[in-house]
Amino acid sequence: MRTFPLFLIIGLCWISIGCTNKADRNALRQMEQAVPLLSSAPEEAYALLTDSVAHPELLSPKVNARWCLMLCELADSIGTPLPYVEDLNRTWNFYERQKAFHEQALAGYYLGRALMEEELWEQALHVLLQAGKLSSQDENWNLSGFIYSYIGDLYYEQADFILAKDKFLDAAAYFEKASNKRSHAFAWVNAAHMYAEIDSMEIALKYMGKANSLLALNDSTDLSAFYNNYGNIYSLQGDLDSAKVYLYKSITYYPTASAHTYFALGIIYLLTDSLEQAAHCFEQAKGPTDNPHTHIELYYHLAELEKKKGNLNQALSYLKQYIDSTRTEISNMRETNLAKATTLFERKEMLHENFKLRRERREARSYLVGAAFLLLLLSTLHVYRLDRKNRRIIQLADELQEQKSHLLEQQMNLETIANQLKTVQQNNEEELRQKQNEYSQKAREVELLKQQYRQQRQYLLHESAIFKKVLKLIAGTNPDNKELLADKDWKAIYKCIDSLYPSLSERLFFAGITPTEKKYCYLSFFQLDTKQEAFLLGVNIDTPYKNHTRIRQKLKITGSEEKLHEHLAF
Repeated sequence: MRTFPLFLIIGLCWISIGCTNKADRNALRQMEQAVPLLSSAPEEAYALLTDSVAHPELLSPKVNARWCLMLCELADSIGTPLPYVEDLNRTWNFYERQKAFHEQALAGYYLGRALMEEELWEQALHVLLQAGKLSSQDENWNLSGFIYSYIGDLYYEQADFILAKDKFLDAAAYFEKASNKRSHAFAWVNAAHMYAEIDSMEIALKYMGKANSLLALNDSTDLSAFYNNYGNIYSLQGDLDSAKVYLYKSITYYPTASAHTYFALGIIYLLTDSLEQAAHCFEQAKGPTDNPHTHIELYYHLAELEKKKGNLNQALSYLKQYIDSTRTEISNMRETNLAKATTLFERKEMLHENFKLRRERREARSYLVGAAFLLLLLSTLHVYRLDRKNRRIIQLADELQEQKSHLLEQQMNLETIANQLKTVQQNNEEELRQKQNEYSQKAREVELLKQQYRQQRQYLLHESAIFKKVLKLIAGTNPDNKELLADKDWKAIYKCIDSLYPSLSERLFFAGITPTEKKYCYLSFFQLDTKQEAFLLGVNIDTPYKNHTRIRQKLKITGSEEKLHEHLAF
């Protein structure tokens, strides 16, 4: 009991500091499992991360930031969606407060991309420019290159080709510092596109030549994309023959994923009235593609093709399919936007509710700390009173020891008188009667002392903490049907009974009593019935009866009405 105030103080510290919430614990456990899978099994890692966090707004800022960046890494590797703008914004603000510039720049890069997906151009530009400045200060040239590439894309979306060209050239310079040849080459390709858009064909071809010198000749995917871009640049300038040459080169390097290239070729053939070639290319363009707009736009150009062939009914059919597909896409976009708006509204409501709950929890914690201090004061007073009671029990134990010594002395005197009685008995009947009377008197005194000794021992047992705990356990419930006494409780029982009956353990050992049977011997002093013992030990109702029978057989008290604890008491 003296350790109780210490435990209470520790509890107060825990309450005042707080602990990791359940959402954080679940997320951290899943993130630790996902870390080794990010490279080897990214799909499994993504499933772990998304399943572990149903409501990111419930996470602490630190855990949310780590969770978001792991999802962003997977978005780059396997094309999964980026986290919500709100979660990325929390990540950006967290690293800004921590002054972790590298992580803040990375968070800004992904936040800017997410804002671009939401078509929030001004906000995206503001965040990407800040992230670019931070990554440059941190000398993270590779990240700077990607950030400025997206800034270039942003200007391109706004048809500001001159500024877009400048940003792509900045990106190329950063990639060159990072020795990232592939990204360096495609940054030049993007710049070449911008020069083509502003009718600077000579400069555009110059940068395409530079990009060609950097690309690995054995990477067919990169070469296919490169020649596709070459063809598109020539197509922008009206050099359709050169455009066809490069577009066919693109198809040669990556024929299994060239639907968009066939689509571009089909348009060129349609412009030059090469209808059979256009029809062939449009048929190939029906294959799989990453651009969902390719197949929709295909219907429109198929309608143009059929019109030129004179098949007006078929042209109208394709045109109707184009209109229906466009309407479906617009409808899907509206539904998606509504669903996003609903989700964002619900999440904002939850964030507000979460903030409210945290404020209430802080207030409750303050009240709890005050109540705990009051409890500490009361517990200290209780421990003081308990110490006084323990000192009284020790005093009674000393008195009991004295009575025991006196009892032993009287027993020795009784034996001496018994021997004297036997000696005198043959000579003097009168003296014999006197000795018998004296013996009877001493026997009554001994019995009285024994009774007092038993009462003292019974009192000490009943006043012990373990006796009270056993009574409390019996009065309670045991829904799981398990043993209610822990190891420390058995130690307390053995210590208490051994202090009252010092020779008991030795007697049981020589009688062949097993450790399990020993428990029933010690429990017998608590005078419980078999049902209570079974409840306390979490065993069947007949188990205590069987053990008692074996114990009585070993102690040779079968057939006797004497109770087990009475036999063991002396």
